[in-house]
Amino acid sequence: MRKEVQADDIELGKPLKSALVDELGFPVADEGTVFQTDEERRMVLQAGRCFWADDMAPLGADEAASPWHDRYGLPVGTLLHVKRPGDASRAAVSRLIGFAEGAAFIAWPNLTGKPADVTDGDTVLFRGFTGTSILSFSARVHATSRTPFPYWMLADIVNVDTREMRGSVRVPVRVVAKLTVADGSLSPQTVLLTDISLGGASINTASNALSEPGREVRLDFTLRAAGIKSKFSITGFTREDTDGIAEAPFHCVGVAFDGCGEREAILLHAYIHEKLLESATMRPSGALGEP
Repeated sequence: MRKEVQADDIELGKPLKSALVDELGFPVADEGTVFQTDEERRMVLQAGRCFWADDMAPLGADEAASPWHDRYGLPVGTLLHVKRPGDASRAAVSRLIGFAEGAAFIAWPNLTGKPADVTDGDTVLFRGFTGTSILSFSARVHATSRTPFPYWMLADIVNVDTREMRGSVRVPVRVVAKLTVADGSLSPQTVLLTDISLGGASINTASNALSEPGREVRLDFTLRAAGIKSKFSITGFTREDTDGIAEAPFHCVGVAFDGCGEREAILLHAYIHEKLLESATMRPSGALGEP
């Protein structure tokens, strides 16, 4: 039986001996990735469950079958923030893992590595990023289970608010990258890509030293496009990203791409196109947020 990767399984300062993948088998961190600090390690694991690539076979995404996700456009794998109504504390973090008729399933939310408390029947607020919009909605926790893995079953899902984002199509991702500052003033950072477009990306970082806009940086990461894992090395400049989501103590920073080779541009376009196709049946026929 596959074993979920825990923080202590990742040795700080040493290259990973096996790649990390998510619950569906999609790459999260390459073999050889180095996590230098406990904060970098926690940042990746807080975003969702991870497994060793050599310990599981890739799985296919759930097939779309519910009118709820056809209307509101959240694909399986979407990162979600979870709160109770009126709760001023930090949001717990979860991930959408599947659908059934009139219901949705999410991984059991956690906050700083601890499972969130919940009682069947509670109403909870959710926030997720579709790639072009930030969607907020409420739902009733219909049932919970801790086996075969911890999850919540949601019912009575109601759209609360949909806020359109920039015109450039972005797709949510969960990919570890190495960020290098061009002037050498900072040592290379291990960061987490949370969304990407042809023009840029949002990253989560454990360092607040990257929050200054206009710093020239290079991102090195791996995506699986056209069925092939491809390495990318793209230069750009940091920018403020008010749309990004990061859980404290981590920071959200935008990177506007500046230097992208022809091969990388084609592969990145293919990757974004594939991600959109994967979630096409989960998107509304009209604009997001329309009744």
